[in-house]
Amino acid sequence: MTFLEFIRKNSLLVLIVIVAIAAGLIMMDYSNQGSAFSRDFHIQVNGTNYKTPDVYSLGENAEQTIQSLVSSTYSKLRARFDANGDEELSTDEQAAMNAWIQEHPEVEASMSRLQYVLNAWCYGLCKRSEENIAINRAMLHEEAKALGIVPSKEQIDSYITGLPAFTKADGTFDRKLYQDLTGYYDGVANNPAEQAFRSVIADIIIWETVGALVTTDVAYNTKSQAAIVDSGNQSMKGKTAWLPADKVQAPAEPTEDELKIYWEANKEKYKSEQRRIVSIYTLTPGKDVTMDAMMNTADVIMQELSIANGSGIDAILENAANNPENVEFTYKNEDGSTHTTLPLSTESGAGDALKAEVDHNGKSTTLAAIAFNDIEATTTVAAYEQAAKTGSTDKLGNIQQMRGFYPTRDSKVVLIKVEAIEQPAVLPFEQARESALADLKAERADNALALAAEKLYKEMSDAAAAGEGTDALFAKAAAAGAEISDFGPCNLGINADLPAGLTTQALLTTATGKLCPLNIQPEGARISTVTERTIPDDPQYTMAKLMYQLPMSNAQLRNQVMLDWLNTAYIRYNVQLAEYVETNTK
Repeated sequence: MTFLEFIRKNSLLVLIVIVAIAAGLIMMDYSNQGSAFSRDFHIQVNGTNYKTPDVYSLGENAEQTIQSLVSSTYSKLRARFDANGDEELSTDEQAAMNAWIQEHPEVEASMSRLQYVLNAWCYGLCKRSEENIAINRAMLHEEAKALGIVPSKEQIDSYITGLPAFTKADGTFDRKLYQDLTGYYDGVANNPAEQAFRSVIADIIIWETVGALVTTDVAYNTKSQAAIVDSGNQSMKGKTAWLPADKVQAPAEPTEDELKIYWEANKEKYKSEQRRIVSIYTLTPGKDVTMDAMMNTADVIMQELSIANGSGIDAILENAANNPENVEFTYKNEDGSTHTTLPLSTESGAGDALKAEVDHNGKSTTLAAIAFNDIEATTTVAAYEQAAKTGSTDKLGNIQQMRGFYPTRDSKVVLIKVEAIEQPAVLPFEQARESALADLKAERADNALALAAEKLYKEMSDAAAAGEGTDALFAKAAAAGAEISDFGPCNLGINADLPAGLTTQALLTTATGKLCPLNIQPEGARISTVTERTIPDDPQYTMAKLMYQLPMSNAQLRNQVMLDWLNTAYIRYNVQLAEYVETNTK
């Protein structure tokens, strides 16, 4: 029967087979990143499928665009105040820039607003920020359709020209930067790149429009929020005492009984170093044998050792040396032994043979580093020594105990084998004594500092409660050996140059004239107080607070509300993820 006759007589069967093959192709999971019908997507939002290229185009484009706008704004500011052009701001230049930012809070407000948008878009279930951004932008598009929000070309142009990133020092539009960010080349537009850039701006406009609708009337109480803003902008002066650890009276020397009690409670800290018995097999190439040729032969030997699981190494070496297909080499020591077994030792106490440097993955290292760090599977010292008495150590071996072959500095190759490992054990008191004594002394010194500092702090606190003035309080600290100094004025929002151990949180949460919480560090203890607080009252600050800082505080609050909107949008727009998408819940 011919093939055509078979088809004619079995047409129904052939049709079934064809349909089955077609169905199988449809159901196939393409590259493990999607499956048949409705599952052929990376993400799905409101029934719309987005494949992997779409997702990363949406996500990466937005992330890069917003980050470049923020970084360009900051870079232009730095360049404006970098008088000598060395790309480093001196203290004076930094101060000048900070002062300018205070006078132009709209710049910082713009950067913050963009960063808030990016942070919100990065929010979501997925581990990768690009995927979260893509989902959130897709949901935003669906919301825009539902509400009829379509940013016009004029709106997008206006938003772009209003960004500080595109504003020159003279107030004009920085067209060159715009062209750089949107892919212009030799004055010719890259239409897809420019469209992608403008689509991000359009989505920011949609986000802010939706935010205005969702967060209508959401705002802090103006009076209380103004007080918080004033608190963050206050300028403070203060006094601080630093009690150095070396000014505290040294604690008494521990007695032998105290030292033994300390060792007993902490003896797990004092253990012997791990020790290992290591054997070295050395292959010496014959005359005129190159290292590459020798390493090829060594690879063949290593393969045979792997098949034999590390046993019978002497026989394998002998056979390899006698095999005419291999290069000429010798493997025996002068005494006729095939290897050198080094005595039980620590890595730091390894003999010269293990300190020899070899080439390992293109880097120079020692045999000791390999033997002590690259090999774990082996037997105990007791088992090895028992086998050594009967000459049966070879039977204990497995390929996991071996590493090699490595080229040496004297043009040989070596294989190392860890014969046995002695795990660390708790040292007896006599051997651990000096280490335990040093630790106990250090601990007592720390305790002495803490006790002295706490005693001084209580004395000063009690004096403050009794109505004594700041100078009297810190005179007590000076009498105890503390170093007294003044700090400030400092503005916490701009140039908080505080003494070590003193935090802005401590200053903000401590009333004027009261002592900040005691701060104890290894080098000493810090006791501080605020002596004066000043809130700016000039017209510039008042304008900045009313026009930018209070609105920014409310913007932060509204952004929190918008995160709740994103949570509900996941459900409202039935967001689906492909099985291979990693989420924070996996």
